[in-house]
Amino acid sequence: MKVGPITYINVIFKDLSISSLATLDHSTRNSEQEDIGFSFVNCSVTGNEGAIYLGRAWENYLRMVYSYCDIDNIIDPSGWSDWNQPSRQRDAMFGEYECRGKGADTRNRVWWSKSLGFVEATPFLDTHFIDGEDWIT
Repeated sequence: MKVGPITYINVIFKDLSISSLATLDHSTRNSEQEDIGFSFVNCSVTGNEGAIYLGRAWENYLRMVYSYCDIDNIIDPSGWSDWNQPSRQRDAMFGEYECRGKGADTRNRVWWSKSLGFVEATPFLDTHFIDGEDWIT
């Protein structure tokens, strides 16, 4: 967590229905070492048909993961945007794990996004991601 004029925290969204008209995003980090990001687990992502992104790298070191989500055909096939900043392709961590639905096809995703395996996805799947074992009962 970054604490200061603006506070950034890890967030896990679980079992939600998300209806979007624009890009789904965002979290920000100052470095890869900061343990900050968004995780969407078992969510339903719907909206108007079109071409929205799962996330965009509006700042450096963005981190977002979608796991076990049902994604409708509203997602641009590339999936993710570097927000016209190619240097962010090295910094951003955008991942997908075991998602389903017409918008979950990763074959045309940007080369710098990740199709995660179980070991890579595990840290994003439960309350450990938000240090929930310390405050969620």
